[in-house]
Amino acid sequence: MSGELERTVVNVLTSVLAETEERIRAQPVLARYGWNSLRMLEALAQLESALHITLDLRAYQAAHTVDDLVRLVEETSATQAARLRR
Repeated sequence: MSGELERTVVNVLTSVLAETEERIRAQPVLARYGWNSLRMLEALAQLESALHITLDLRAYQAAHTVDDLVRLVEETSATQAARLRR
């Protein structure tokens, strides 16, 4: 995982979920933190804004853990960066 992208995802999650980084890393299942539609949308907006990407909403909703979310962000960043280079 890209360290910078992972840090951004974790920072957004700590802010949106009002949890510590240590707790989120120790228990990475998002449902444990009241991961509801409002928090999902808030995190989505922050991630897209901070990383200048557009995440696929269905893939985003299918992410159930921090690692799932980091992978999605990495894949999306790589895909969108490749498109820009063409």
